[in-house]
Amino acid sequence: MGTEREVAVVLGDYGRRRFLPFALRSLRAQTLPPSRYEVVVTKNYRDPGLDRELEQSGATVLFDEEPRIGRWLRRAVNASAAPIVTFLDDDDEFEPDRLERLLAVFARYPDLGFYRNRVRVIDEGGRAIPPDRWRSHETDSGFDALGPVYRGREEKADLLEIATRRTCATFNTSSMALRREILAGELGDEFERTQLEDLYLFLAGVLAPYGLYLDDRRLTRFRFYPGNVSGQVRWLGHAEESYGDMVGVALRHGRPDFAEWLRRQSVHYGRMYRGSTLVERVGAAAARREVARRTAEYLRYLGRNPVERAWTLDTWAAGAYGVGYVGLGSPVSRLARVRRAARSAG
Repeated sequence: MGTEREVAVVLGDYGRRRFLPFALRSLRAQTLPPSRYEVVVTKNYRDPGLDRELEQSGATVLFDEEPRIGRWLRRAVNASAAPIVTFLDDDDEFEPDRLERLLAVFARYPDLGFYRNRVRVIDEGGRAIPPDRWRSHETDSGFDALGPVYRGREEKADLLEIATRRTCATFNTSSMALRREILAGELGDEFERTQLEDLYLFLAGVLAPYGLYLDDRRLTRFRFYPGNVSGQVRWLGHAEESYGDMVGVALRHGRPDFAEWLRRQSVHYGRMYRGSTLVERVGAAAARREVARRTAEYLRYLGRNPVERAWTLDTWAAGAYGVGYVGLGSPVSRLARVRRAARSAG
């Protein structure tokens, strides 16, 4: 693919090949002529027939089993050539005019470095989910009052409030695009550490010496279904680590406000991870010695982080299950399994 392409689409498929045809179909339906964009598909599996079909369509196909998502995506970015890069998760889709509209925004603001749009929500089969069933970060209703938000490179002081209190602008990688050079140098090196790629991409857009645009239009279809990774206990541990890693990045680039918010988020997810792991182990009827150790660790964590000691069931239930299991065993294990099942269903 030549450098005349204006935007590269990095399509990442990590073991969910059943959705890939729908993502690809949404790319073929773009109103932007194919001569103006390139496609890089990075997958953790080989499929000779599919790979041949993709290459014949002009896509670059990468096989990469790297488990850390930031490093995985950066390798795909480095395999592209266009000056602007946007992302498409394997289980999401683009609206037909998304690429055309985001390029129009970059053309309107020559100093632009980062772009993000809102989402529509679809189900596992690709059917539209009614807006009254969307979650708050999917509705992102703050933009109903704000409209589109543009901030030049010297006008980013209020972005923490906009992104964390008034909108959900750090959500969904498939809604984001940025200048490829932002992921070069230190910001790119730190991107390789993260497992929260959408949050990091937004942060990089804030820290880079370019403008930032938050589009209030819904140009990405976000697929919500029972298997979304953010519902898994392991993801909570990744969140704790990734938020913590980003604290130093924000401080080195002169944004102590973001650093403090990131630190608090890391602590919050650390508490959730330890509590959820404890309930999970109680539900699995783990050895009482292990549960006692995890219970003590969880209570010590609350002791070190008083901001997380809210008097709510979510905070204290894990410790109660742990203490109860050490004393009573199986009945508490059954209660923990019911709790886990109810949370998963919700």
